[in-house]
Parts: sequence; C-alpha cells; structure tokens
Amino acid sequence: MDPTPKPFSDGPLPILLRGSCLCGMVHLESKMLPESVTICHCRECRKAAANPFLTFGLFHNDYIQWYIASSSGAKPLLGDLTDGIKLTYYSDIAIRGWCPRCGTPLFMKYHCRPDGTSIAMGLVDDEHLVGSIPAVKEHIFLGDKAVWWNVPSDDGTARHDSFNEPFTRRLQDWSAKGRPQRLDIPPPPSKFKL
Repeated sequence: MDPTPKPFSDGPLPILLRGSCLCGMVHLESKMLPESVTICHCRECRKAAANPFLTFGLFHNDYIQWYIASSSGAKPLLGDLTDGIKLTYYSDIAIRGWCPRCGTPLFMKYHCRPDGTSIAMGLVDDEHLVGSIPAVKEHIFLGDKAVWWNVPSDDGTARHDSFNEPFTRRLQDWSAKGRPQRLDIPPPPSKFKL
C-alpha cells in the first residue's frame, strides 16, 4: 500500500491551515494542505452532513493536530482522540469523529490507511489558510447519490459509483492481511464483523 503523501521540508513547517467545528470546541491545525479533496455521496456521509454530500481532504497524521477547548484554554489531543472527540463506527472499515458538543463531522480514519486522516473540509477557516486547497479530485459513491441532487457535468472531476480503484485495492490488500486495526483509534464494536 502506498503511504499517505507527506510534505517535503528541510526544517520546521509553518501552520498552513486552521479550522474548527461550528461551536468552536474542537480546533484543527495542519502543517500541510490536503493531498487531495474528494466529495463523497454515500448514504452515511449524506446523513452525517444533512446534505447531499460531504467533502473530505486527505492529510498525513504527522502534520495535523487536534485541540479541544477547555476552561484553561485549548488542550492538544495527543494520540488518544477519545479524550475529547466523539467517535462512531458505521462500518468496520473506518471510524468517524464528531464534536461532542455541536455534532459537527470532523474526520474519517480508515483502518487501511493508518498514516492518513480524511478531514471534513467544511472545518477549514478561510482566514487561516496559507496557500490554495487543491481542486476537488473526484466524486465517490455516486451509486448512493441523492436522487434530487445533480452533480455538475462540467466540473472536470473523476466519478465513481463506489470507492475509486486505487482505494478499492487498498481495502482488498488490507482485508487480505487480516484487517489489522489502527492503533490510534478504539476497535469497532462487536456488532461489526472484522
């Protein structure tokens, strides 16, 4: 499996992107811009966002930092995201993170991509963005798309009825290796068979 891309640097990297949930309780800082941006039309993303799709940017874990607001200021979440972020499984392949106070969707972490996090791009604060976010690369799960929503025909993106082919291969490789679980998130509940 190809690793999640990292930015090249000879020294310390500056913060390129900041964001937060709707209520401001959960904050994000990133020392990289997303490697790619994907619009997901799967049923779970539509329901999570209460919208026809949810847009994610792929980030390498080493370059993002989550913070949770507390009475003594912003507290960094170091490794254990359960200490401030609500985590939910809707399948056995990934976990979703939410603000525990306002319910804003924050991210998805796939077990087959242990070095990366798909961050909900609605979190990004334009005023704290250095550089340009890459253009949307693709629409996925168009087979689950809301029937009332029309994807623009001229947006120049790739279109897939489910995951794209490279990610499908990544899931297959992960499955063939016994479906190892990420160490930075809790295991799925027993109702999902691994």
